[in-house]
Amino acid sequence: MTRNLAALAIPAALVVLSGCGVAAVTARTTTVSDVNANATIGDASPHTQAIPTAVPTAAPTSKPVPAPVPSPDVVRVLTAGATQWLEILSHNGAVVAKTTINPLLGWMVNAGPGGAYWSQSGAEHELTTSGAVRTLGPVPSDASGVVIAPDGTSYAYSTSDQGKTGNLNRIVVVHPGGSTTTIADRFDNPNVQTADAPEGWQYYLISWTSSGIAFARVPTGGCGCGSFDMQMQSAYSATINPVTEVVTPLTASWSCPLSAVGPGMATACFASDANGNTTGLRITSGGVLRHNFAMSGANVGGDAVFSPAGTELAYVTVPSAEATCGATWNATLRVLNLATGAAVTRTLGEFSPAVWGADGLLYGSIATQSGSVASLVAVNPATLAVTQLSPAIIGQQLVGIM
Repeated sequence: MTRNLAALAIPAALVVLSGCGVAAVTARTTTVSDVNANATIGDASPHTQAIPTAVPTAAPTSKPVPAPVPSPDVVRVLTAGATQWLEILSHNGAVVAKTTINPLLGWMVNAGPGGAYWSQSGAEHELTTSGAVRTLGPVPSDASGVVIAPDGTSYAYSTSDQGKTGNLNRIVVVHPGGSTTTIADRFDNPNVQTADAPEGWQYYLISWTSSGIAFARVPTGGCGCGSFDMQMQSAYSATINPVTEVVTPLTASWSCPLSAVGPGMATACFASDANGNTTGLRITSGGVLRHNFAMSGANVGGDAVFSPAGTELAYVTVPSAEATCGATWNATLRVLNLATGAAVTRTLGEFSPAVWGADGLLYGSIATQSGSVASLVAVNPATLAVTQLSPAIIGQQLVGIM
């Protein structure tokens, strides 16, 4: 679950934050007894969805078996007192590279193809798997978010500057060693509300994929400590092409704010009633509703992650009574087949899925003590078996995968 302003970029290596006394660990698998791999999910039964067209069976042909995709490195942040470390871990939990970062700005830390990235002292920095640290280019001290390009060669940041008639909101793309281009430059005017933004807003950068930079226009200062807080702020979302600067709307409804962006600008949003309880899961593609799953209204849904192919969606639900500030969450992970509506489920405590890797595993964290202690895990989306990547550590945060 997201408790602070944190970009949802999907990078190529797992990065985490950690504190002192952290040692290399050996991955281990935790067995479970509450997995129902053949059940249709009880809190997202199909209501309206596309029906697959039957395809004639072709004669079998001999095809080479593709080589398995290696597991990625993981990026984390560790905190001990006033000191924070940015670390890259191998898939079996060994520390590959590490550097101190101060001050810690959790929403300004990323993972990407080149390594781990963070903003500090007016600049964007990169930690590579070799342990080398590079300074890439400028990032203003008042920037509110950074995302990394899919190839790791560029980055974008957002700013919001107060003016006489409102805030001037910008998205800027930086090509290290090359150009710096403002691709979005727009005022929010609290006295003139538009159909694609709240009254007073700023850009919240979500991810940068081959489809463009996904962002939301969130209320100025919008944040919280409840479950899925930043997702609940992301009612007005879109993507922008960093070259043509063409903006494509994604969502524009407070009753179904953006929870995930998948391949081909597919989106997932959780519809809610007046009390904030989740009543449905909607999947769109190119602005067209593809699937509409009814949900019970007894839970709150969020932290959705599309599979790399976009055919499945992993997300968690939390009982409505637990979706409040300071509550201990008992989240249920659900992995949903979008074509059939069938799902596997498992209760995993305070589990937050972050990235569905190309190796087929879900990467995320399991928190305890209201998020102050967390372990990093990889989950098999078919069996929901859990492999621990790092032990439970105070101040540990998963950033992403490389």
